[in-house]
Formats: sequence, C-alpha cells, structure tokens
Amino acid sequence: LPARMSADEGAGFRIDGGMTVSELRAVLHRDYAWALGIDWTRPDAQARAWYVSAEKLEPRLGERHLEPVAPYEQPLAPGRDAAALYADIAAEDGATRMADVLLRRPEHRHILRRVQIAARYPYAKIRDNTVGADVLPIDLLRAKLSFFGACHFDPRSDRWVRINMFRNAPFPHELAKMDFAGWTYPAVQEVTP
Repeated sequence: LPARMSADEGAGFRIDGGMTVSELRAVLHRDYAWALGIDWTRPDAQARAWYVSAEKLEPRLGERHLEPVAPYEQPLAPGRDAAALYADIAAEDGATRMADVLLRRPEHRHILRRVQIAARYPYAKIRDNTVGADVLPIDLLRAKLSFFGACHFDPRSDRWVRINMFRNAPFPHELAKMDFAGWTYPAVQEVTP
C-alpha cells in the first residue's frame, strides 16, 4: 500500500536548476516564513524524528533525544530543511543559479524540490513543524486517512491513530437505490444516537 500512496516526485517534477538564489529566497520568505521564524537549535523544535519500523514497515514517530532513531530518520521535516537551505544560501550571490548551489550542496536537493513544488501547488505540502515536541500524529494523518474514507476521529491520546472508516456509509446494495452524495459527511442529527 505505501508504494501506491506515494509519488516519485523526481519523475514528476524536475528541479528547476535555473532558479536564482534571489528567486528562491523570495519563495522561502513567502511560503516558509513560519519555518524561518523557528529557532531550530532549541531541542523542542526538533524533539521528534519520523522513521519506518523494520517490523511493520509503517511510519513511526520517535523521540530524537531519547531513542537512537537518527540513522533511520526519513526526510519528513520540511520546515527544518527549508530553514537549513535558507541559512546555507545566505552568503550566496542572488544571481547564482540553484544548479550551481546544488553541485556544492547536494543534500539540499530534496528540500529544493519540495519548495518548488509548494510554490506551484499551494496545497501540496504540510506547512507545520512535523518534528516539534508538540506535533500530534493524528493531525498529520487525517489528510492521508481521508483518502481511505476516514472522516470520524476520536483520539484518546496524542498518539492515538485508531479511526472509524466509512461510518454511516451505505452498503453496496443500497447505493443503487439512493442519492448518496452526502453520506460521507452526514449532518449531526443523522449520526447522533
């Protein structure tokens, strides 16, 4: 399933190496101002790390300063990475092409691609600190789970991801006999016991 719920961004979106440092700075100020305002040296700003468990091959959120998860960390901290990119281009001449920067600093390829995608598609990326001490996995998973029909969440803790799928959905034999346009998000009076 993960292979079908992800996209090869490299194949579908080539990095624009002709973008200048000046143009990138403007995009970062516009789309990542929230990330540039975070003090990433504070431990709580990077308290968590996303990794994939070897046992179940599912995303997990580990405590960066308490668990040895750093070697397994996935690149799921776009705010932190955008701020690092911004810091690394601070001394660059504004006319420098990003292709030249990436030749010297290839570790920024993934975040430059994300920044360029977000510049073209405003709803393409989560715009929040995904590794901060106050991150709640259920908030991040709501968007992904909605693709599966999950729309009723009742978390019992900040790490609870159990959800109710297709609540009040009609059965297949009922679909042919009804106007089902609104069953996904029914009115409160329709679902209140």
